[in-house]
Amino acid sequence: MVDTAAADSSAVPNRRLGPDARRAQLVGVGLALMKNMAFDEVTAETVARAGGVSKGLVFHYFATTRDLQVAILRAAAAELLADLDVGAGLPPDERLRAGLEAFVRYIEQQPASYQAVVRRAGSDERLLAVFEDTRAAVVDIVAGALGVAELPAGLRMAVRGWIAMVEECVLHWLDGRPVPREELVEFLRRVALTMLPDALRLGAAGASSS
Repeated sequence: MVDTAAADSSAVPNRRLGPDARRAQLVGVGLALMKNMAFDEVTAETVARAGGVSKGLVFHYFATTRDLQVAILRAAAAELLADLDVGAGLPPDERLRAGLEAFVRYIEQQPASYQAVVRRAGSDERLLAVFEDTRAAVVDIVAGALGVAELPAGLRMAVRGWIAMVEECVLHWLDGRPVPREELVEFLRRVALTMLPDALRLGAAGASSS
């Protein structure tokens, strides 16, 4: 069932627009719907109904429903990355905390959108590409928060693992919030700082002997 509030707030104005603007509007309708319904339910038909346009118009700009879904998922990922890239100019520890707060807040406010980004990746090569691009960008944001310009391979691997742990902890935490939010954020921050020295040494011995 289409969320009528999302439809009302995201309806596509009935006026002539350029191709890029029209595509962006249709993606915006889909993005609003994805925040209130399962990702697989966001189809060309539901976007057309919510946007007040014909399904043919949607297919004019997106050849298939999957093309539309990939575009919507990329828009959701861009929202996430914009929210995470905060605290520039702060000391690394404070920037890490600010980024974590933003990460938790995004998942907390938009669990359906976030789970669509991270849970649907394996079902389609193009969705997996969105996931990989997003994960790489999050790793780079974390590297900036830690004050590391270029991540060695071992540290990049460790940071990816830490991000996966953050996701699982937050998604589990949403189910009943078993611990205070501030304790969760502090725990995740300490884990990152604790693993950093060992992660920096990952692969260092092999690199120095080669």
